Amino acid sequence: MSGRLLVVVVACLAVRLASADPVSAAAPLSPLQEQLHAFHERRAYEGPPLTLQAALDEALANNPTLVALRKQFEAARLRPAAERFLMPPTFEAQIWQWPISSVNPLDTGMYMLTIGQEIPGRGKRGARAAVVEKDAEIAEGEITVRARAVVNEVKRTYADLFLARTHIDIHLASVDLLRQFADVSEAKYATGRISQQDVLKAVVEISKLHDDLVMMEERARLAEAQLDTLLGRPPDAAIGPVGAPYERVALPAASELQRLALGRHPELRVASLERARAEAALAAARVEYRPDFVVGGGYMLMPRDRDAWTATVGITWPRAPWSRGGLDARVAEAQAEIAAAAAQERAVESGVRQAVQEAYVRADSAARRAALLRTSIVPQSEQTLEVSRIAYQTDRVDFLALIDNQRVLLDAQLAYYRAVSDLEQAMADLERAVGTDLATEGQAAQGGTQP
Repeated sequence: MSGRLLVVVVACLAVRLASADPVSAAAPLSPLQEQLHAFHERRAYEGPPLTLQAALDEALANNPTLVALRKQFEAARLRPAAERFLMPPTFEAQIWQWPISSVNPLDTGMYMLTIGQEIPGRGKRGARAAVVEKDAEIAEGEITVRARAVVNEVKRTYADLFLARTHIDIHLASVDLLRQFADVSEAKYATGRISQQDVLKAVVEISKLHDDLVMMEERARLAEAQLDTLLGRPPDAAIGPVGAPYERVALPAASELQRLALGRHPELRVASLERARAEAALAAARVEYRPDFVVGGGYMLMPRDRDAWTATVGITWPRAPWSRGGLDARVAEAQAEIAAAAAQERAVESGVRQAVQEAYVRADSAARRAALLRTSIVPQSEQTLEVSRIAYQTDRVDFLALIDNQRVLLDAQLAYYRAVSDLEQAMADLERAVGTDLATEGQAAQGGTQP
């Protein structure tokens, strides 16, 4: 076993003391637990406590990517109104019968002032507006997709930060515990009951723990910076104490999760909107076969004759042989986009089903591992360490056996917290795959069950 494993596992025991429910906190503490509890209480963090729910609320409100997507949506939802208006009218001024021999505009025989207006064919403005309306809905759906991703990232980073900080706390407690073992060894060495080797073993273990502290602090600082960024804070902003994860012992049925995912997953909704947008684009392409109109009027000012009014009416011919091919190609493109969007929707549905199943299997496995470790392996390892500690004091086992038994206990506790961490990550992935938060049914305890 490495010194790093020792640090991490001891850290897991401090998590237990920090987040245990009131019933376990009231129970008598072992000497090891008392020291870990003292170290945990001694360590403080700048800033107010940050709960997971508060972190999620802050991230959803201030995450830079979400803020940018909301601004883009605000712009997109204003575009449909622009498509419903007519194009700007045109104004023209013409001079007729300007003699070549003269450079004076007043020598002309007629001045013409006209105004014209293009009028799209029936249904064209509505069809174009329908396309950009779908664009706005897609932009809104992208906000929901990104929000679920932010929630997933916050939950993962929050758990990483808690574990990294706890590892640092327990590093200090583990050093103190090993120093006590070293003191006992020195006392026994002074009386000639053991060799100097046992004293040196404790010193080596302490040195390994100090070596691991640098990596633990790096992990905690990186998690803080990542969480700050997700929350829309400066990356060096202080984060106060964070809460402990808890062990969930029940999950909804896999079939129920699949049903929820197909009805609520935001990526499925976006895929459906993409197909609807393609259908709207096809409808807009088909109405382009209808002709557009041009109307206009003007006034002719004739200095040498009577003034007169003018009127103009025009119509386009979209089905002209030299222009129809472009419209046909646009319709064919829109039809191909519908087929592609439908295929993409089926691919997203398949991916969602797979993500739900994989996350469900991971969460179920992690929950069963955590329950087994909490109820069986960890208590047995604790009992073994206590027996070896008493036996070492009475010279019935050597120092190496004591250290080995401590490592076994810490390894078991580390395995438990790894299982709980895997469960938290799997649940975060499962909620993202389903597209909604899941009810926390069957929690082992309100504050979290620790071994």
